Amino acid sequence: MQLEIHVLQSFPPANLNRDENGMPKSTVFGGYPRARISSQCQKRAVRLFYQAHSEIEAEQFAQRSRSWMPELKALLVKAGIPEAQAETATKLALEVLGAKFEADKIESKTILFLGRTEIAAVADILIKNWAKIEPELKGKEPKLPAKDPNMPKLIEKVLVDSGKPGDVALFGRMMASLPTVNVDAAVQMAHAISVNKLQQEFDFFTAVDDLGSSDDAGADHMGETGYNSSTYYRFTTLDTVQLQTNLGSDVQADTIAQAFAEAFIKAIPTGHQNGFAAHSLPAAVMVVVRKGQPISLVDAFENPMAPKSSKSLLENAISKLDSHWADLSKMYGEKSVVFKGIVTREQLAQQLVNLKDCEKPAVDELIKDAIAAAFPGGN
Repeated sequence: MQLEIHVLQSFPPANLNRDENGMPKSTVFGGYPRARISSQCQKRAVRLFYQAHSEIEAEQFAQRSRSWMPELKALLVKAGIPEAQAETATKLALEVLGAKFEADKIESKTILFLGRTEIAAVADILIKNWAKIEPELKGKEPKLPAKDPNMPKLIEKVLVDSGKPGDVALFGRMMASLPTVNVDAAVQMAHAISVNKLQQEFDFFTAVDDLGSSDDAGADHMGETGYNSSTYYRFTTLDTVQLQTNLGSDVQADTIAQAFAEAFIKAIPTGHQNGFAAHSLPAAVMVVVRKGQPISLVDAFENPMAPKSSKSLLENAISKLDSHWADLSKMYGEKSVVFKGIVTREQLAQQLVNLKDCEKPAVDELIKDAIAAAFPGGN
């Protein structure tokens, strides 16, 4: 089962996701330049929102970090293991997972995407087998025992066999040095693109030395920042079967899915927000639950939207989304659709014709009904 979320969202002047030159990212779609927010940028914003605002217990969260060593070491020290030995064992255990340490540094050169439940499980393995680990840590080349027990294999196994934290279950994990602990993502997320033709602009700014001489009339610093104002089509899909497989049986998949849906709808990237404060909520949210292949509605905006015929850009975009859904339904039918619902701002709702019958009064109700359809009977 696929849980699709389709969003139309306008931003005032902003630079939410910049390229290597500091300009807002862009692309070409339908032969026209468009503003773009990368999927990676959106995923991070969604993950941070999910962690900050969901009611899921904090130990079910995961982090991307080079600095797992202090946390794992602290668990060993708490169990009564001497600090120096705990640090050595921690380094060796994290190296099994692909971490690479320079001498006397606690930060790895590689980032590991791990959950606190997984770190706790690794610590438990080390603590339970400490009597056999401790002798192997002595000497010039400390190592974890490879026989009776095979500690690297036990550490690997605990990450393979245990249920994954929600973040890992949703967004997947890739460890090149230990592919057995890789996780196929339950979420696919499209790059957001503007439904309108892109017009990049520049903000020229100056800074003045507050304590400088009054005789100094010039600016003490000058620069420019790129920005644009765009209305985006955003799309993501969640594979409910993959999510349940990744989570195992310990966590409610429907709860995780609901938290993800709320985060995708409300999360905003943080790029240049101190200078632009581009905080806006979507004007339209559509959720579809279907069996089989997910379907993006991006082709509705192959031709750029613009204010036209006394209607705003958003009004025309919502009307186009509505008619595009009707075109696809006529061409392919709706046999795969289990549920569909849409919410728009009240002043935009009159643009709905084909989707009028599935209109919902509020986003919370839309998500609730969609989750119920995607997870019949709960997890």
